Amino acid sequence: MGRPAAPPTGIVSKWANATQLLESTQVYAERLNSKQAPIGFTAGAQSGTVLGPWVEHTARIPITQARCLLLLMGDTMYPHLFSPLQIGALEIKNRIAMAPMGVEIIDDDGEVRERVIRYYEERARGGAGLLITEVCAVAYPRGATSTHQMAISDDRYLPGLRQLTDRVHRHGAKIAVQLVHHGKVSRVDTKQDRPLLVPSEPTFHGVMDLANDLSAEEIGLLIGASGGVPKLHPATKLDIEQAIEDFADAVARAREAGFDAAEIHGAHGYLISSFLSRAWNLREDEYGGSIENRSRLLCEILKASKAKAGHDFPIWCRLDALEYRTPNGIVFEDALRAAELAVEAGADAIHLSAYQDSTSGPGFTEGTLVHTEAKHVEHAAQVRERVGVPVIAVGRIEPSLAEELIAKNRVDVIAMGRKMLADPELPKKLQQGTPEDVRPCIYCYTCVAQAFFDRRVRCSVNPITANEIDLAEAARTPAQRSQRVVIAGGGPAGLEAARVAAARGHQVTLFEQSRQLGGTLRFAALAYEPNERLLNWLERQVLASGVTLRRGEALGLEQIRALQPDTVIVATGARREPSALPGADRDHVFDGDDLRALLAGSGETDAGQRVGLFGRLAIRAGHWIGATQSPRRLRTLSKRYMPIGRKVVVIGGNLVGLELAEFFAERGRQVTVLHEGDVLGQALAHPRRWRLLEDIRNEGVELFKAVQIEEIEETSVRYRNGDDTFQAEADTVVLTTGLAENPTLADELKHEGLEPIVIGDCSGVGYIEGAIHEGFRAALALGTHEAADS
Repeated sequence: MGRPAAPPTGIVSKWANATQLLESTQVYAERLNSKQAPIGFTAGAQSGTVLGPWVEHTARIPITQARCLLLLMGDTMYPHLFSPLQIGALEIKNRIAMAPMGVEIIDDDGEVRERVIRYYEERARGGAGLLITEVCAVAYPRGATSTHQMAISDDRYLPGLRQLTDRVHRHGAKIAVQLVHHGKVSRVDTKQDRPLLVPSEPTFHGVMDLANDLSAEEIGLLIGASGGVPKLHPATKLDIEQAIEDFADAVARAREAGFDAAEIHGAHGYLISSFLSRAWNLREDEYGGSIENRSRLLCEILKASKAKAGHDFPIWCRLDALEYRTPNGIVFEDALRAAELAVEAGADAIHLSAYQDSTSGPGFTEGTLVHTEAKHVEHAAQVRERVGVPVIAVGRIEPSLAEELIAKNRVDVIAMGRKMLADPELPKKLQQGTPEDVRPCIYCYTCVAQAFFDRRVRCSVNPITANEIDLAEAARTPAQRSQRVVIAGGGPAGLEAARVAAARGHQVTLFEQSRQLGGTLRFAALAYEPNERLLNWLERQVLASGVTLRRGEALGLEQIRALQPDTVIVATGARREPSALPGADRDHVFDGDDLRALLAGSGETDAGQRVGLFGRLAIRAGHWIGATQSPRRLRTLSKRYMPIGRKVVVIGGNLVGLELAEFFAERGRQVTVLHEGDVLGQALAHPRRWRLLEDIRNEGVELFKAVQIEEIEETSVRYRNGDDTFQAEADTVVLTTGLAENPTLADELKHEGLEPIVIGDCSGVGYIEGAIHEGFRAALALGTHEAADS
């Protein structure tokens, strides 16, 4: 069957690719379901999609036919991403690899048990062609950074590793083990009073600003995880010989355990990486000096591993493209040459990452935990041009770009890390042509923050991650008995509860007093774009799940009496306490509710009456054309006009305050943040905090903490810092403080003899992670004996 003909001239200017077409249907679905425009489709129904924004009149075709239309453009929407690939003797079924991530699920002895197996099995079940494990210590506990990481240093670890590989293989995935000696960051060695193995005594010790924006508790956890002040031991020839032997033995055990390949970790500041770096390798023997000498350890490890495990066993290495913020660190020309030498030594592929000064907080989001999308892709493409083996690219690469990169032969495999924590079924959903069903990562860094403190990984948007043994099967299984469930509140907690409850067979009715779903998540999506992806996903899942939505209607006793629910879930969000600050009632002072009303064009507060005639007209115009209903459009339009003065003082340097400060600064405002606490952005996972604070400081935002606000005046805010008093000029003042739990509805229901389940910010501000996790667990408990007994 051939491809469908393009729409006639005049309706569409050019034939859109599948991804663009699908995105168009999603956008218009949102508009129809929020009753903003006549063009669109009702998700979950059998009719009503559109061909895109180029359609002049409503054009509807069945959703199933629309999906076929997309897939007829090729065998899949991502034909290159789902093509097979040969890496040495290994064939993988598609080009998606789960990137190696330290997840700390292992018990305190390095043994692989069921909890770990289930974590990897879920990713294999989800359709990835290749899984690359977390770091596995070749000499465990020597050279390990945590006792909670995989061990492969002895045959006693083989049974658990064999169970792992067997279970992954059942789902058609291949699995490679990532092998490491952590060298100068081997925290277990420090804790157990062993010196750290390094190439030489370093002269560079880093900027040491890691703790600048951490709380006292976080600093204590960081010190506790590090084990104290390390002692360094420059490697002797015997030490180098031992390291080579340890890696070779580990590769041989990996083959015996059923792994399909091994990845030698030569990046991220670990032992091999430190030999590759001029900043850390000051040796004057054959292992130091030129890049050929600095690559010698890597190459000898590859050769010895091939010799011991067999030349038909695939082995590759991970390398740093760059070493950010590190004087004399790895530069890209070094990486190119090291890659060539590794291939000559037997590497069957190159996996390219990056590193940074490990004592620099913001540096982590430039190298290892990249924040900029596809930051290292160009480097990976250049490595591929230089070497004759497949290249694995990593670093926040979206599926559409992944498809393009592979189609153009720029890279060969796309490694996805955080995305696979958020949704293990990402590959399967992409292959099925339903990318809109992929639960998005919001890049909040909650997952990777845990490793700094030697804690188990967790995911803000996926409560199952690291809890697969307890939750994965339960989430897939229908409830023991179906219930009539009423949910009050369409924010993230309510939407997640509705989504999970409906998926498990409950009859769900959701009340949202606003015309729009999302609650505070919609406002958060304005300041931080990844939040909008989560908002759109939650809306789509709920709309497609059969949940009955009653928007523009608050839940009350009358509705409860009419519906006679078995369970009521209250997810009405936090309340905002009026500010007691002198001057908080001035016309140029706005709180979060005011800003949401201004920017979203709603009439929830009187804020629109306080911005002048032009501002009111602009808000009405934006609302009329539907722009205020979309965070994406608002982000664009707000760069042209906002009903906000040129000089803005944000009171409260919390999560909301800092994200708003960045939002205002990017739109040309002169921003000052006044924070009464000692730590800015404490609710943010600290890597995200480091990145955000670095960015807004670079934008020129002035940040003041540990201050006391005295009064909001006509053109300024007066505050004290120590014994001194200062004035911060302000045309507009934004209050981000005053959020508190909101027990009103729950108390009313209890007074009537009901026992509602209270979740989300109405029971205490927990932000996105708290909302999603509480909504999920509340829905999972519905219809169970546990819920009946509670």
